[in-house]
Amino acid sequence: MDWKSVVDQFKKTWLTTFLSLILFFGVTYFLIWAESQTIQSNLMLDELMSRVESIDVHTADDAARYEGRVVHIIGPLRILEPISEPDYNIQVQAVKLRKRVQMYQWIEESTDQQNFLSEPGDETQKTYWYHKEWKDYVVDSSLFYIRPGHENPTSMPIFSETHIAESVKIGWLYLSLDVKRKVNDYYEIWSDSRPERSDIKLHSGFYYHGISALEHEVGDLRIHFSYAGREGDIYTAVGVVESGSLQPYSPVNFPSADPISLLRKGSYTLKFLHDLEKQDANIHTWKYRLVGFIQVFASAMTLHPDWITLFLQCKWISGSLRRCSRLWVNFVLSFSYTLFVMSVPWLIHRPMFGAMVMVGAVLPLLHYSTLLSRQEGVREARYAHWHER
Repeated sequence: MDWKSVVDQFKKTWLTTFLSLILFFGVTYFLIWAESQTIQSNLMLDELMSRVESIDVHTADDAARYEGRVVHIIGPLRILEPISEPDYNIQVQAVKLRKRVQMYQWIEESTDQQNFLSEPGDETQKTYWYHKEWKDYVVDSSLFYIRPGHENPTSMPIFSETHIAESVKIGWLYLSLDVKRKVNDYYEIWSDSRPERSDIKLHSGFYYHGISALEHEVGDLRIHFSYAGREGDIYTAVGVVESGSLQPYSPVNFPSADPISLLRKGSYTLKFLHDLEKQDANIHTWKYRLVGFIQVFASAMTLHPDWITLFLQCKWISGSLRRCSRLWVNFVLSFSYTLFVMSVPWLIHRPMFGAMVMVGAVLPLLHYSTLLSRQEGVREARYAHWHER
């Protein structure tokens, strides 16, 4: 590669190149951060599992005996005090009660229409139309193109919220607030018990604040309830016992990290629970990796095409890559770079796995390089020389 050409190219496209490099270094940091978080989560989970012991919380109360110890418990939920919404005549024996509030509002939509018979500057025209929908948030009608006759309220009179039961137990152990927040197996409430308030109507499981439950006006509210963690449902939990309550565990090796606790619906052994947590963490990590790869590819595509031309002039690049499209060249380079960045944190934590990922990063580049063809040429020359002798 002619480095003088590189300098000249940078002078010509310094602004777009600089912006692309900012995006490039930003996604590099994102990938390293995501892999580091995955490694830290795995180490925290391993530390938690190395200290845990399975106990029976359905015999005598042994809170004092297990004080400060990490325990694994299985059992049905006990809700000591139900959650209620008196205005809607709702009362449930559950860990959570979620109220979803929606407002009937005007919605603006638009389309672009091409008009080739008009003046050149007016070839594209927008067409606006308006309809009404239920929305979880306030739609700002002051931004509408046609505001008269399409005014929405400026605020929600009632907000969506989630109530959490005060006293929840598994056996003789209370569940702390942080542990109860992990209960997310929601069931819809389709009640047929009408509220006592005359201004609240009930229809098909929805509660309506308005004149009618069938004919709605802008500003009417629609409310629906759901609950999670039913009384008697079997749950598996892991945490540390503190004053008769199951609390999240603070890892010794990661004092600055958020405390960790496990809670899943169902009855699971420690090993199976550990495998489930690892599986969920891996799925979450691969989402980050996919986003990182897309961002690397986007930063490569924003570079000026002449940069690819200069890059393909390197003598170690084979002619097969030079014949590929710009899209494919950027895809190959982005794939290799993403794998390379992913491998760096793992080389410290798990050298074998990090080395395997790094080999995966090198293989596409090796396939499109002249290194293999040179080695084959050398072997053929040696064979011919030996044959002549």
